[in-house]
Amino acid sequence: MSEIAWGIASDKIAIALAVLLITMTMLSAGPLHPIDNLINNAPRPFWDELRLFLILWPDTVASRFVAIPVLAVTALQLAYRHRSWRPIILGAVGVVGMMGLVASMKLFFSRNHPRSFDPAFFGDSGGVSFPSGHGANAILIYGLVLFLIIRYQAARPHIIRRLGFCIVGIALLQSVVSAYLHFHWFTDLATGMIAGGLSLRIVICLDAMIPGGRTTMWWPWYGGSFWSADETRQSPTDAEEARAA
Repeated sequence: MSEIAWGIASDKIAIALAVLLITMTMLSAGPLHPIDNLINNAPRPFWDELRLFLILWPDTVASRFVAIPVLAVTALQLAYRHRSWRPIILGAVGVVGMMGLVASMKLFFSRNHPRSFDPAFFGDSGGVSFPSGHGANAILIYGLVLFLIIRYQAARPHIIRRLGFCIVGIALLQSVVSAYLHFHWFTDLATGMIAGGLSLRIVICLDAMIPGGRTTMWWPWYGGSFWSADETRQSPTDAEEARAA
């Protein structure tokens, strides 16, 4: 555990994202309230015509009920193809870790709901607006889907680029819709996406620290060659040591 903690703590991107998360949290507590209020109080054109449609469709794109099944299908398909638990482990650790981070921040800061028109932390209304779980989902869950596809070379480069643009589009769409519907303050959404990015980076670091072949030893189905995509990167001696580990 100490090696894993040190590996994550020494990753420059993870450190930068952690600092950015802390900084954004501090700014959300007061300095950025004028921006939150400006966006929250802006006119909502076509409110009656669009509200129900936005709630039932665009707002659900980054919900866990939609995003997790997409990740589950991707992870299971890659796990079966490569005879490795690694995609399933990475997906589960990423989602659980992100949910734990976001939930703990929501409960600790208890930010008022945008419909209260008061963006203060530790409010009396008992809100859990900050940070946005949908914003974190858009980056972490769909980002994990893209990471697994890239790691296992499951799509061609031009498809991967398009999937990356899709993730950016989902995050922007979710932000606009949530702000329009008074579901989140602007800083809720920005901080949620940063939290999702930090969680994604930690998962990538964990993947780099899991020894090759370790997650294939327990694979009970899909007979044939023992070697998976992880082990093809190793020498025969390394693969034998992985079997014995």
